[in-house]
Parts: sequence; structure tokens; C-alpha cells
Amino acid sequence: MRRTIPLGLALALLTGCGTSLPPETDPAAGRDVLKTVLDTWAKGGTAADLKAGAPPVVAYDPDWEEGYKLVRYEIAPADRRAGVDLLVSVKLTVAKGSDKPREKTVNFTVAIGAQTVVIRQT
Repeated sequence: MRRTIPLGLALALLTGCGTSLPPETDPAAGRDVLKTVLDTWAKGGTAADLKAGAPPVVAYDPDWEEGYKLVRYEIAPADRRAGVDLLVSVKLTVAKGSDKPREKTVNFTVAIGAQTVVIRQT
């Protein structure tokens, strides 16, 4: 039995359904958003504070969510791309309760498009 693809589906597949990728995140704007997120965390703010801001920013870091305090951060001078998103390396110093602060280097993905999103990669 021969299978055929409906013309509408074939055209949609060939044209990409009319969807396109969002624009690349501008490095300067992406770094500014990342700095805003990290400053909010360092000052004791929450991801919910950022989401309620103008413009709203969706942010996630597992240490932040677990209650760690951001003592200090250092954003690397160079960044990379993860598709259209910005990928930035950051050295974090975090502490929780009376534990000794610990340093770690992590990567954050920053996307500015229909939504502004900053997510730490695990």
C-alpha cells in the first residue's frame, strides 16, 4: 500500500510551518539581564521578584531555590552561543546557614525574546 502525505502537510513541512527562530540574544543585553538576576539574588531577592518586575524575567538556579545566599559572583569576560541564546560562565560563591562559603563555576543560558529567561545549566 502506497502512503501519501496530504498537500497541506507537505507544504507545511517544506516551509517550516511558518515558524522561525527567535533573534539571537544580544550579548550586552544578555549580560545586563544576567547581572540583574545575580544582583537580585545577592541582595536577598527571589526569582518571583524578577518575574513580577518590568520587564518580567524568568530565572532559575538550583542553589538559589535551595536557599543558598549568593555571597559574590564574577561573570567571565567571554561568552558563547547555545543556538540563539547566550551562554555565560560565572564564578559563584554561595553559602547556606553557618556553612563555609564555597566557590563553583557554572554556566547560565540567557534568552531574550518573547520572554526573558536566565537558567543555570546543571
